[in-house]
Amino acid sequence: MTALPGTIRLLALDLDQTLFGDDLQVSPRVLGTVEQVQSRGVLVTIATGREARLAARFARELRITSPIICAQGGCIFDVAADRVLREVRLPRELLPRILVAAERFSWNIHFEMSDRLFFPEKSNHPAVMFELLRYSNWVRVGNLLDAMPEAPHKFIVTLNRTEDSKKVMGEMTSAFGNELSIISSHPHLVEGLPAGVDKGQGLAWLADHLGIERATVMAIGDSAADMPMLQWAGLGVAMGNASPEVKSVAGWVAPNLSENGASVAMERFILSQRS
Repeated sequence: MTALPGTIRLLALDLDQTLFGDDLQVSPRVLGTVEQVQSRGVLVTIATGREARLAARFARELRITSPIICAQGGCIFDVAADRVLREVRLPRELLPRILVAAERFSWNIHFEMSDRLFFPEKSNHPAVMFELLRYSNWVRVGNLLDAMPEAPHKFIVTLNRTEDSKKVMGEMTSAFGNELSIISSHPHLVEGLPAGVDKGQGLAWLADHLGIERATVMAIGDSAADMPMLQWAGLGVAMGNASPEVKSVAGWVAPNLSENGASVAMERFILSQRS
């Protein structure tokens, strides 16, 4: 779908490789553009796979006050009120089976909640995992099932080799079928989410909560995890650094992250269209 110029009322922004790269630093241009967009009365949200507490940190840096979409749509967090508005967790009865599958397929696994990440005491996670987890609150525990106080939002398998992504996704599908939503969110990450959870349904819920029509929603992202929200939004924008698969579902393709593509998209479809 493609929104008419000047009708955007809600903007959803992915974080990694959309607003910042591996350094996790938002550029001054992006910060300024987000501020201008909000000053025009457009609501801005984050739509990320990251846990709520860390996502809230980035929201505050961007001066975003609207509720944000976290855990790939599994958690909607109200930053201003510091509370969860909606969440979907993995069924607790599924957790032992996930651990059995992790042992069987030799997955590097961890579980994520809104404020903490749980790693097994003994694991072989590649260094890239901990680069991505900079600023996250994570712990190693001896027994994952006993250590987690409640069911997590999702689990993640970290790949030592990016070429193993399709193999791991196939293993997860064979083990769980339609009991999980399975996505590749990063070249080194494959995620297992509650069935039906993705950024598209998370954005749909938030838009309805805010009383905003689908045709007036714009979303910007770069990865396969962003495809559901790019397809759902009235205007879906893919970053220039996105894969051909992601670009194929977008209404417009922005320049690369290195060229502040998210800012270019906001300027083109929001700032240039509103008085």
